[in-house]
Amino acid sequence: MGEMIEFPSNGSTAGGYLAVPEGGSGPAVVVIQEWWGLVDHIEDVCNRFAAAGYVALAPDLYHGQKVAPGEPDEAGKAMMAMKMDQAARDMSGAVDEVLRRSAGSKVGVIGFCM
Repeated sequence: MGEMIEFPSNGSTAGGYLAVPEGGSGPAVVVIQEWWGLVDHIEDVCNRFAAAGYVALAPDLYHGQKVAPGEPDEAGKAMMAMKMDQAARDMSGAVDEVLRRSAGSKVGVIGFCM
């Protein structure tokens, strides 16, 4: 249902997982990853939002790095190593991108342990 995409992020590019409803558009939601990274569970959350009629985008705040579930020490290290200024730019770019692809002018945001 969804796919990995690249989108503009403050003069650079960022990546994320995008899921679009069957009709092609709908309200926008940004899904913030868990501390494990952009893992299958977050992609599934995006897919479920798309099935409910939303355009859902989860930015990859770790830029490809994933931590195996069950390794909380490694997940904590990955989260602490994340560059906050880059993450803020990536989330801002995700908001712009999901708005561009949606049918509305507002964006919802949902997150988990991040």
